[in-house]
Amino acid sequence: MEALNPFQMPRLGEIETGRQFWGYLDTEALQLRYVVAAHFVRHARHVVEIGGYRNNLMTNFLTTVPESVTVFSLDAEFEPLEADSLRGQPCRVRHVRDYFQHTALPAEGLAVVALGLEIHGDMQPFIDLVAKSDVTVIEIPPDHAPSVECVRALRTAVSLRTRCESDFDFSANEALCPDALRQRWMNPPFWRRRLYVFEPMHTPAGGSRV
Repeated sequence: MEALNPFQMPRLGEIETGRQFWGYLDTEALQLRYVVAAHFVRHARHVVEIGGYRNNLMTNFLTTVPESVTVFSLDAEFEPLEADSLRGQPCRVRHVRDYFQHTALPAEGLAVVALGLEIHGDMQPFIDLVAKSDVTVIEIPPDHAPSVECVRALRTAVSLRTRCESDFDFSANEALCPDALRQRWMNPPFWRRRLYVFEPMHTPAGGSRV
């Protein structure tokens, strides 16, 4: 087992015993974020996700089959994958345990998804990726300052039109999670979430929709 995520490296031993770094993301409540994101990227030719975790991947929630879907993650619990079809239809599927900057990505017909956005270090590669996308779906815990700062930096650097902004409070679901399940989670949940759907200002209003 290996991890590129600097927060996981010191705790790989715990992960190897079956504990889950962000286990609460596996709950059905938190997976609703993917259902919403899939709605907004349904017309994209190419879908790129930054930061997939375990089975929480855009590949598993898409309602249409694009030309390609690529998911990047630095997590030890992430399984790399290469396939040439999705649900029986032609689609280049790549699940890559690496930084997205190391992979050539489409420059047109692009949708970017980053759920639980938190970038440490240089934001510029992510800013450049969003700037060339037709639509970007970003979701953060509004109580987590590093994630809030990432969104602020992005909006400062790129002229973006906000197509949708939604707040979700999943806190009622914590009581529905068995104690044994919660004991496997290595980090406390962020149940409050905020989701943004952005389009670059150079895209005509509604331009990414049919």
